[in-house]
Amino acid sequence: MDPENAKQLIFENIKNLPTLPDIVQKLITLIQDERTSASDLSKLISYDQAISLRLLKVANSAYYGFLKEVATVQHAIVILGFDEVKRLSLGIGMINFMSGMNDVSFRLLQDLWKHSVGCSLATQIISKKIDIVPDITTTSALLHDIGKLVLDNVFSIEYRSVMDKVKAESSYALDAEKNIFGFDHADVGLWLCSKWKLPPALILPIAYHHHVENADKANMLNVSIVHLADIISHKAGMGNYGDATIPPLNELAKEMLQVNEEAIETMVKDLLNEEEKVQAFISAIQ
Repeated sequence: MDPENAKQLIFENIKNLPTLPDIVQKLITLIQDERTSASDLSKLISYDQAISLRLLKVANSAYYGFLKEVATVQHAIVILGFDEVKRLSLGIGMINFMSGMNDVSFRLLQDLWKHSVGCSLATQIISKKIDIVPDITTTSALLHDIGKLVLDNVFSIEYRSVMDKVKAESSYALDAEKNIFGFDHADVGLWLCSKWKLPPALILPIAYHHHVENADKANMLNVSIVHLADIISHKAGMGNYGDATIPPLNELAKEMLQVNEEAIETMVKDLLNEEEKVQAFISAIQ
Protein backbone atom coordinates (compact mmCIF):
# COMPACT_ATOMS: atom_id res chain seq x y z
CA MET A 1 0.00 0.00 0.00
CA ASP A 2 1.33 3.43 -0.95
CA PRO A 3 2.05 5.31 2.33
CA GLU A 4 1.00 8.71 0.95
CA ASN A 5 -2.33 7.37 -0.31
CA ALA A 6 -2.92 5.59 3.00
CA LYS A 7 -2.13 8.77 4.93
CA GLN A 8 -4.49 10.79 2.74
CA LEU A 9 -7.31 8.31 3.34
CA ILE A 10 -6.72 8.54 7.10
CA PHE A 11 -6.77 12.35 7.03
CA GLU A 12 -10.00 12.35 5.00
CA ASN A 13 -11.58 9.96 7.50
CA ILE A 14 -10.47 12.05 10.47
CA LYS A 15 -11.72 15.21 8.76
CA ASN A 16 -15.14 13.62 8.28
CA LEU A 17 -15.44 12.37 11.84
CA PRO A 18 -17.79 14.45 13.98
CA THR A 19 -16.30 16.85 16.49
CA LEU A 20 -16.20 15.76 20.10
CA PRO A 21 -19.55 16.13 21.86
CA ASP A 22 -19.91 19.37 23.79
CA ILE A 23 -20.16 17.47 27.09
CA VAL A 24 -16.81 15.75 26.49
CA GLN A 25 -15.07 19.02 25.59
CA LYS A 26 -16.45 20.65 28.74
CA LEU A 27 -15.40 17.67 30.88
CA ILE A 28 -11.84 17.95 29.54
CA THR A 29 -11.81 21.66 30.42
CA LEU A 30 -13.18 20.98 33.91
CA ILE A 31 -10.67 18.22 34.60
CA GLN A 32 -7.77 20.58 33.85
CA ASP A 33 -9.17 23.44 35.94
CA GLU A 34 -8.11 23.21 39.59
CA ARG A 35 -10.95 25.57 40.53
CA THR A 36 -13.61 23.07 39.43
CA SER A 37 -15.95 22.20 42.30
CA ALA A 38 -18.04 19.09 42.94
CA SER A 39 -21.11 21.21 42.22
CA ASP A 40 -19.75 22.26 38.81
CA LEU A 41 -19.07 18.64 37.90
CA SER A 42 -22.44 17.40 39.13
CA LYS A 43 -24.34 20.05 37.15
CA LEU A 44 -22.42 19.35 33.94
CA ILE A 45 -22.85 15.56 34.08
CA SER A 46 -26.51 15.84 35.05
CA TYR A 47 -27.21 17.77 31.83
CA ASP A 48 -26.21 14.69 29.80
CA GLN A 49 -28.66 11.86 30.35
CA ALA A 50 -26.57 9.19 28.58
CA ILE A 51 -23.44 9.83 30.66
CA SER A 52 -25.45 10.26 33.88
CA LEU A 53 -27.25 6.93 33.43
CA ARG A 54 -24.06 5.04 32.58
CA LEU A 55 -22.16 6.67 35.43
CA LEU A 56 -24.83 5.53 37.90
CA LYS A 57 -24.87 2.08 36.28
CA VAL A 58 -21.11 1.81 36.82
CA ALA A 59 -21.42 3.15 40.38
CA ASN A 60 -24.01 0.47 41.18
CA SER A 61 -22.13 -2.36 39.42
CA ALA A 62 -19.72 -4.98 40.74
CA TYR A 63 -17.01 -2.51 39.72
CA TYR A 64 -17.48 -0.95 43.17
CA GLY A 65 -19.73 -3.42 44.97
CA PHE A 66 -21.64 -0.92 47.14
CA LEU A 67 -24.48 -2.37 49.19
CA LYS A 68 -26.67 0.73 48.95
CA GLU A 69 -27.90 2.19 45.67
CA VAL A 70 -26.12 5.26 44.31
CA ALA A 71 -29.11 7.24 43.10
CA THR A 72 -27.79 10.60 41.85
CA VAL A 73 -24.66 12.09 40.29
CA GLN A 74 -24.10 14.15 43.43
CA HIS A 75 -24.38 10.99 45.54
CA ALA A 76 -21.83 9.31 43.22
CA ILE A 77 -19.38 12.17 43.80
CA VAL A 78 -19.77 11.79 47.58
CA ILE A 79 -19.40 7.99 47.52
CA LEU A 80 -16.80 7.56 44.77
CA GLY A 81 -14.90 10.78 45.20
CA PHE A 82 -14.58 13.88 43.03
CA ASP A 83 -11.52 12.73 41.05
CA GLU A 84 -12.93 9.26 40.37
CA VAL A 85 -16.18 10.67 38.97
CA LYS A 86 -14.22 13.07 36.75
CA ARG A 87 -12.23 10.17 35.30
CA LEU A 88 -15.24 7.90 34.93
CA SER A 89 -17.50 10.47 33.28
CA LEU A 90 -14.88 11.50 30.72
CA GLY A 91 -14.04 7.86 30.03
CA ILE A 92 -17.71 6.98 29.52
CA GLY A 93 -18.21 9.99 27.24
CA MET A 94 -15.22 9.10 25.07
CA ILE A 95 -16.09 5.39 24.85
CA ASN A 96 -19.69 6.18 23.92
CA PHE A 97 -18.50 8.52 21.19
CA MET A 98 -15.87 6.23 19.68
CA SER A 99 -18.08 3.13 19.88
CA GLY A 100 -20.39 4.87 17.42
CA MET A 101 -17.80 4.77 14.62
CA ASN A 102 -19.04 2.99 11.51
CA ASP A 103 -17.79 -0.48 10.54
CA VAL A 104 -15.54 -1.04 13.56
CA SER A 105 -15.55 -4.74 14.39
CA PHE A 106 -17.22 -5.86 17.61
CA ARG A 107 -14.18 -8.04 18.35
CA LEU A 108 -11.82 -5.07 18.14
CA LEU A 109 -14.05 -2.89 20.30
CA GLN A 110 -14.41 -5.52 23.03
CA ASP A 111 -10.70 -6.34 23.18
CA LEU A 112 -9.58 -2.74 22.79
CA TRP A 113 -11.82 -1.38 25.54
CA LYS A 114 -10.85 -4.18 27.92
CA HIS A 115 -7.18 -3.45 27.31
CA SER A 116 -7.70 0.32 27.52
CA VAL A 117 -9.75 0.22 30.73
CA GLY A 118 -7.09 -2.09 32.18
CA CYS A 119 -4.43 0.38 31.07
CA SER A 120 -6.33 3.26 32.68
CA LEU A 121 -6.54 1.36 35.98
CA ALA A 122 -2.84 0.53 35.67
CA THR A 123 -1.97 4.26 35.58
CA GLN A 124 -3.64 4.58 38.98
CA ILE A 125 -1.66 1.62 40.31
CA ILE A 126 1.59 3.11 38.97
CA SER A 127 0.78 6.56 40.36
CA LYS A 128 0.17 5.06 43.79
CA LYS A 129 3.48 3.16 43.65
CA ILE A 130 5.50 6.25 42.74
CA ASP A 131 3.45 8.44 45.09
CA ILE A 132 1.86 10.94 42.71
CA VAL A 133 -1.77 11.90 42.15
CA PRO A 134 -3.19 10.29 38.98
CA ASP A 135 -4.60 12.96 36.72
CA ILE A 136 -5.10 13.19 32.98
CA THR A 137 -2.91 10.12 32.38
CA THR A 138 -5.91 7.92 33.21
CA THR A 139 -7.73 9.45 30.23
CA SER A 140 -4.68 9.25 27.96
CA ALA A 141 -4.38 5.57 28.88
CA LEU A 142 -8.02 4.98 28.04
CA LEU A 143 -7.48 6.54 24.59
CA HIS A 144 -3.90 5.40 23.90
CA ASP A 145 -4.94 2.91 21.18
CA ILE A 146 -7.68 5.04 19.66
CA GLY A 147 -5.74 5.11 16.37
CA LYS A 148 -6.51 1.38 15.98
CA LEU A 149 -10.21 2.22 15.71
CA VAL A 150 -9.51 4.62 12.86
CA LEU A 151 -7.25 2.13 11.06
CA ASP A 152 -9.88 -0.57 11.45
CA ASN A 153 -12.54 1.82 10.19
CA VAL A 154 -10.62 2.96 7.10
CA PHE A 155 -8.75 -0.24 6.20
CA SER A 156 -11.01 -2.85 7.77
CA ILE A 157 -10.05 -5.86 5.64
CA GLU A 158 -6.34 -5.02 5.45
CA TYR A 159 -6.06 -4.11 9.13
CA ARG A 160 -7.81 -7.17 10.48
CA SER A 161 -5.74 -9.49 8.29
CA VAL A 162 -2.56 -7.70 9.41
CA MET A 163 -3.54 -8.14 13.07
CA ASP A 164 -4.31 -11.83 12.55
CA LYS A 165 -0.89 -12.26 10.91
CA VAL A 166 0.80 -10.47 13.81
CA LYS A 167 -0.89 -12.83 16.23
CA ALA A 168 0.11 -15.89 14.20
CA GLU A 169 3.75 -14.76 13.95
CA SER A 170 4.01 -13.41 17.54
CA SER A 171 5.30 -10.07 16.25
CA TYR A 172 4.55 -6.42 17.06
CA ALA A 173 1.44 -4.68 15.73
CA LEU A 174 3.38 -1.41 15.58
CA ASP A 175 5.96 -2.86 13.19
CA ALA A 176 3.28 -4.43 10.98
CA GLU A 177 1.39 -1.13 10.77
CA LYS A 178 4.55 0.75 9.79
CA ASN A 179 5.40 -1.84 7.15
CA ILE A 180 1.94 -1.83 5.58
CA PHE A 181 0.80 1.78 5.94
CA GLY A 182 3.98 3.77 6.55
CA PHE A 183 2.65 4.95 9.94
CA ASP A 184 1.19 3.34 13.06
CA HIS A 185 -1.82 3.64 15.37
CA ALA A 186 0.03 6.05 17.69
CA ASP A 187 0.56 8.44 14.74
CA VAL A 188 -3.13 8.19 13.88
CA GLY A 189 -4.05 8.83 17.52
CA LEU A 190 -1.92 11.99 17.45
CA TRP A 191 -3.58 13.23 14.25
CA LEU A 192 -7.08 12.50 15.54
CA CYS A 193 -6.60 14.09 18.97
CA SER A 194 -4.95 17.14 17.38
CA LYS A 195 -8.00 17.53 15.14
CA TRP A 196 -10.14 17.49 18.28
CA LYS A 197 -7.84 20.15 19.80
CA LEU A 198 -7.23 18.10 22.95
CA PRO A 199 -4.55 19.47 25.32
CA PRO A 200 -0.91 18.40 24.77
CA ALA A 201 -0.78 16.79 28.25
CA LEU A 202 -3.48 14.38 27.07
CA ILE A 203 -2.27 13.92 23.47
CA LEU A 204 1.45 13.26 23.97
CA PRO A 205 1.10 10.03 26.00
CA ILE A 206 -1.16 8.76 23.19
CA ALA A 207 1.34 9.79 20.52
CA TYR A 208 4.48 8.47 22.24
CA HIS A 209 3.37 5.55 24.41
CA HIS A 210 5.59 3.31 22.25
CA HIS A 211 8.41 5.87 21.87
CA VAL A 212 8.97 7.58 25.21
CA GLU A 213 12.23 9.08 23.93
CA ASN A 214 10.26 11.36 21.58
CA ALA A 215 8.46 13.13 24.41
CA ASP A 216 9.59 16.51 25.67
CA LYS A 217 10.87 16.84 29.24
CA ALA A 218 7.66 18.44 30.53
CA ASN A 219 5.56 15.45 29.45
CA MET A 220 8.09 12.63 29.90
CA LEU A 221 6.60 11.44 33.20
CA ASN A 222 3.05 11.15 31.89
CA VAL A 223 4.23 9.44 28.70
CA SER A 224 6.30 7.00 30.79
CA ILE A 225 3.30 6.17 33.00
CA VAL A 226 1.06 5.38 30.03
CA HIS A 227 3.90 3.40 28.38
CA LEU A 228 4.31 1.22 31.48
CA ALA A 229 0.54 0.96 31.99
CA ASP A 230 0.24 -0.40 28.45
CA ILE A 231 2.85 -3.07 29.22
CA ILE A 232 1.19 -3.98 32.54
CA SER A 233 -2.22 -4.33 30.87
CA HIS A 234 -0.65 -6.59 28.22
CA LYS A 235 1.13 -8.68 30.84
CA ALA A 236 -2.18 -9.08 32.67
CA GLY A 237 -3.68 -10.42 29.44
CA MET A 238 -6.37 -7.78 29.19
CA GLY A 239 -7.69 -7.55 25.64
CA ASN A 240 -4.53 -8.09 23.63
CA TYR A 241 -6.10 -7.73 20.18
CA GLY A 242 -3.35 -7.19 17.61
CA ASP A 243 -0.45 -7.54 20.03
CA ALA A 244 0.84 -11.09 20.36
CA THR A 245 4.15 -9.94 21.86
CA ILE A 246 4.48 -7.70 24.90
CA PRO A 247 6.58 -4.61 24.11
CA PRO A 248 9.75 -4.10 26.20
CA LEU A 249 10.01 -1.39 28.84
CA ASN A 250 11.71 1.71 27.47
CA GLU A 251 14.93 2.49 29.38
CA LEU A 252 14.03 6.17 29.75
CA ALA A 253 10.67 5.22 31.27
CA LYS A 254 12.38 2.74 33.58
CA GLU A 255 14.72 5.45 34.80
CA MET A 256 11.96 8.06 35.06
CA LEU A 257 9.67 5.79 37.11
CA GLN A 258 12.43 4.01 39.04
CA VAL A 259 10.86 0.57 38.62
CA ASN A 260 12.39 -2.88 38.30
CA GLU A 261 10.98 -6.17 37.05
CA GLU A 262 9.86 -7.22 40.52
CA ALA A 263 7.90 -3.98 40.98
CA ILE A 264 6.29 -4.42 37.55
CA GLU A 265 5.21 -7.98 38.34
CA THR A 266 3.67 -6.76 41.60
CA MET A 267 1.70 -4.14 39.67
CA VAL A 268 0.57 -6.80 37.18
CA LYS A 269 -0.81 -8.81 40.10
CA ASP A 270 -2.50 -5.69 41.45
CA LEU A 271 -4.18 -5.16 38.08
CA LEU A 272 -5.24 -8.81 37.83
CA ASN A 273 -6.98 -8.33 41.17
CA GLU A 274 -9.02 -5.61 39.46
CA GLU A 275 -10.02 -7.74 36.45
CA GLU A 276 -13.57 -8.16 37.73
CA LYS A 277 -13.85 -4.40 37.97
CA VAL A 278 -12.63 -3.98 34.38
CA GLN A 279 -15.28 -6.35 33.05
CA ALA A 280 -17.97 -4.80 35.25
CA PHE A 281 -17.11 -1.34 33.90
CA ILE A 282 -17.28 -2.47 30.28
CA SER A 283 -20.58 -4.31 30.86
CA ALA A 284 -22.06 -1.30 32.64
CA ILE A 285 -21.38 1.17 29.82
CA GLN A 286 -22.72 -1.01 26.98
